[in-house]
Amino acid sequence: MTPGIETSDLPGWLQALPPGCACQVPEGARWGVLLHPPNLQPSQDQGELRLVLFASFWIGQATLHAALAYLRRLPGRIRVVGVVTDDPISPQARISLRKRAWSLMSEEERLAVKLRLVRTALEAGIPVYTGEVKTPGFRRVLAAWRPDAIITCGFGQVLDRTILGAVPQGAYNCHPTDLANGHGAGPSPWADMEARGVTHTVWSVHQMTEEVDAGPVIGRSAPINLADAAGRLVREPRAFVYKILAPICWMALCLIDSLVRARPGPLRRLDLDSGMPAALRRQLLQPIGPDWQDTQVPVPGDAEFAGLLNRPAAQVMEDIAAG
Repeated sequence: MTPGIETSDLPGWLQALPPGCACQVPEGARWGVLLHPPNLQPSQDQGELRLVLFASFWIGQATLHAALAYLRRLPGRIRVVGVVTDDPISPQARISLRKRAWSLMSEEERLAVKLRLVRTALEAGIPVYTGEVKTPGFRRVLAAWRPDAIITCGFGQVLDRTILGAVPQGAYNCHPTDLANGHGAGPSPWADMEARGVTHTVWSVHQMTEEVDAGPVIGRSAPINLADAAGRLVREPRAFVYKILAPICWMALCLIDSLVRARPGPLRRLDLDSGMPAALRRQLLQPIGPDWQDTQVPVPGDAEFAGLLNRPAAQVMEDIAAG
């Protein structure tokens, strides 16, 4: 633990972290802690894309799985220099808890989901911050990480101009509604679908601005079916959360790979269609079955990497240059 911080002032869940982790509370943070893994990655810059993930919930866990898999399969291309996640347990946290998918879970389950993501990052040698981001202390942390790009998925805080301006290749958010057509911005995408009476959605990837879910959309996933076998929208918001997990790894891999290829510039368009595994495309179009609660957070496999590496190079470079 960091000198000067009383153990009694720190949350009890820290005891569940890997042995040897160091902890500090950055200046100005009303909630959250910065965690340093015992096997912190070396600081030498090897020329990789320096990436920070702002990720929470199961969808954030899937995004982290994708980034770590990319790092292992294609070494030397990226380095995940930090993970920022929400604290769904702290009463001081301001993360739209009651409007987001966290509200579907008990406090015990929220803690388990958070710990899984935090442990995954720490065990990979990546520092993790679990607190508020619009503070002097976090801005210094981010500056020390020196990210080239930010990817967010499931994160519950608004990034301000200072954070967005810290990344030369830009910040990109993944949101499970059709933002390009004006649908579902904000923390309740399932409620938007229910209100409109539709049964399909998409993941949108957009460049981030200070306004929530309002930046230019650069890519959309294939359609995702959220109806039951009878063609009716499933009246269970948790089923929505489980179904939209399926394409996250593919989407994150495409986004990371295109950022690597685009260096040092930002992305203007992202192709999420070319190379997409046929089995995944079929899975997205299948109705939600009675076993939806058995869904696991995905980890990318051989099919995703085969599709990623087989994407037409000309199409990828056209996407990077577009706009």
